[in-house]
Amino acid sequence: MKRRDILKGGLAAGALALLPRSQAQGAPSQDGPSLGRRYRNLIVFVYDGFSWEDYAIAQAYARRRQGRVLALERLLARYPNGLINTYSLTSYVTESSAAGNAFSCGVKTVNGGLAIHADGTPLKPFFAAAKEAGKAVGLVTTTTVTHATPGSFVVSNPDRNAEERIAEQYLEFGAEVYLGGGDHFFNPAKRKDGKDLYAAFAAKGYGVVRTPEELARSNATRLLGVFSDSHVPYEVDRRFQGLGVPSLKEMVQAALPRLAAHRGGFVLQVEAGRIDHANHLNDAGTTLWDVLAADEALELLTAFVDRNPDTLLIVVSDHATGVGGLYGAGRSYLESSMGLDLLEPQRASFEHMLRVLGQAPEASQVKEAFRAMKGVALEDPEAERVVRAIRERAYWPEGVRHGVQPANTLAWAMAQRNAQRPDRPNIGYGSGQHTASPVMLLLYGQGLRFLQLGLLDNTHVFRLMGEALGLRYQNPAMSEEEALEILKARPQGTRHPEDVLA
Repeated sequence: MKRRDILKGGLAAGALALLPRSQAQGAPSQDGPSLGRRYRNLIVFVYDGFSWEDYAIAQAYARRRQGRVLALERLLARYPNGLINTYSLTSYVTESSAAGNAFSCGVKTVNGGLAIHADGTPLKPFFAAAKEAGKAVGLVTTTTVTHATPGSFVVSNPDRNAEERIAEQYLEFGAEVYLGGGDHFFNPAKRKDGKDLYAAFAAKGYGVVRTPEELARSNATRLLGVFSDSHVPYEVDRRFQGLGVPSLKEMVQAALPRLAAHRGGFVLQVEAGRIDHANHLNDAGTTLWDVLAADEALELLTAFVDRNPDTLLIVVSDHATGVGGLYGAGRSYLESSMGLDLLEPQRASFEHMLRVLGQAPEASQVKEAFRAMKGVALEDPEAERVVRAIRERAYWPEGVRHGVQPANTLAWAMAQRNAQRPDRPNIGYGSGQHTASPVMLLLYGQGLRFLQLGLLDNTHVFRLMGEALGLRYQNPAMSEEEALEILKARPQGTRHPEDVLA
């Protein structure tokens, strides 16, 4: 290569570095696709932490083991869909609050806060604007109802982990429906300040329900449903371990008629939030069942849209997590599909297994738990590794890339050992953390069949929602440089509690 060519390349790289970050990354112009029509109702269904690898495994499992086609597959085949970039203001790897802010506020923010900039400037979440315009509001999630993704659509708070305060903000906000987990943020016996938020919500006319039976019986028009101390248990544990919580579909069934009764229309966010958590744990069978549960809820939502053509459904992932892929096995990869069959006997999450095993299990107890709940026969050294991970925090393969422990060690213990023919599911995870890959965006509604989406920035979801309801406003933007200057004073960023999966 000639010297002048090297210089030309250097000048081009320097010019690229001076471009705004979105242009430097090749992000599409924000003069992107538009809907071309208005809707009365808006539903945003967030598959949290959902990657295309998760889709591929669920798609194949549904076809091979259940003899059916996913609702999501049918929609992807026929309706507008594309990809979104997920990076946040100062990081190529986002977390759920910054991703939620991009959707609900239309601007990039620093990881860690809800609808707020790093300098404390509050932003107006989209559902707050919709409420001001007369729309009923609902939040339905399998996480704590005060978690980052639902919270980012309705309130502003500098700390996504301040869930006791966020619960109070929900009371002040006054959405019609809140359904999810998080009893210890509402219960006076568990809150640090002793406030009884259940009583406070009831005093404002909410029906307060705590079990699936109470949810089914309630005829309250406004509803607070909190079904677990922390996050709602995983679908695999609800289905096979008999844990008494409603499914995501059942919660959506409770929300829709209450919201649809409002003359001015409604906005609803549904979150399949524990897909993300299962991927953090590297728990492939648990991820699968939460994706399948999301698909059941998706069937219900598309049926509602079919009956109510003035409704737009946006299905979107906020980021990928772990990226557990079904990889090739055997000669010419001919044995690869067996890994799907080996997911069939999995009947509990790592979360449930760890709860059963306690803090000081014996190797024999570990082996029995894996046999009964994962369908895997551990060898003695593998069981001992799990014991050490639980008792001594001696993590494997390491505690950095696979830092969600001891669960990531449990995942390592049941990794495929036979290269020629899978003896265990041939699904491998790159890490226990979020990743930077683009993720799914899908639209379902009347008049959209020929819309092309392509590759968009995640902030474009805000524009699509605004166009759908005729709500046009703009939140203030912050530059990456401004944010980095502010972050110099707090270089550690947001410190998540140990049990928080971001």
